[in-house]
Amino acid sequence: MKLLFIWIALVLSAWGSIGTVVALKGEASLKRAGSVMNVQNAMEILAGDTIVTQTKARVQVMLHDNTVVTIGGDSSFAFKSFAFDGTKNSHLSMEASRGFFRTVTGEIGKVAPERFKVKTASATIGIRGTDFSGEIFEKKEIIRCFEGKIYVDFEGQIRDLDAGSLLELLRDTMQMHEMKMGTTTRERKFESPAAEEIFTATQEPITEDIADINQILQQQESEYMHHYQDITGP
Repeated sequence: MKLLFIWIALVLSAWGSIGTVVALKGEASLKRAGSVMNVQNAMEILAGDTIVTQTKARVQVMLHDNTVVTIGGDSSFAFKSFAFDGTKNSHLSMEASRGFFRTVTGEIGKVAPERFKVKTASATIGIRGTDFSGEIFEKKEIIRCFEGKIYVDFEGQIRDLDAGSLLELLRDTMQMHEMKMGTTTRERKFESPAAEEIFTATQEPITEDIADINQILQQQESEYMHHYQDITGP
C-alpha cells in the first residue's frame, strides 16, 4: 500500500499537481504564472501557486503527501516548491505573507522534517512533525504550536517551540516573546485543538470539512481582528 501511495504521488507530481483544494467557503483567488483565477473545490494546486482569500473566506488544501493547509480570511499563502518520493529527498516550501494559516504535516514531516519550511514575513518555521499555525500582521506575527515541536528562525535567532506554546515576533523592535497558551482568556480559545478537528478531509466528505473550518477559524479570526485593532488603533 505504501509503495502504491508513493507511486501515485510521483505520477501526480509529474503532471504538475502537488495537491487539491478539498474545502472552500467564501471567495478566494489563485495566482498562477501571471494569471488570476477563482478558487474552486477540487481545483489542482501547482508549485508556485498563491492563494489569496477575501475577508470571510476559508480554503483548505491537501497536498499529495497528506499535509493539510488551512488558510483563513484576508490571507495570502504561497506553495513555493514540493517534491515527494517517500525518501529524505522529499521537500516542501511554503510562504505566508499575510493573514492566518494552520498546517498539519503529512509524510514529508516524517521522512524529511528538516526539508519542510514555512516562511513568513519575518521568520522561517521548521518542523519536527507537528500541527502549528501562524498569524501575520503589519508589525508582528504570532506562531502557535498545537502538537509536536517547531523551531522559528527570526533574524538569526532560533527558538524551539513546544506544543501548547506561542511565540510573538515584534518586527519593529526585533523581539521574541514566548508564552504558554491558555494563560489568558483570549489564549484559552487555542488550547489543544485536536488535529482531526481542523481537517477531516482525509476521512470525511468535503461538505463536512467546511463546518470544521468554520468552527475553528471563527474563533481564530476573532483573535486575528483583535490583534489587528491593537496595531491600527480605533
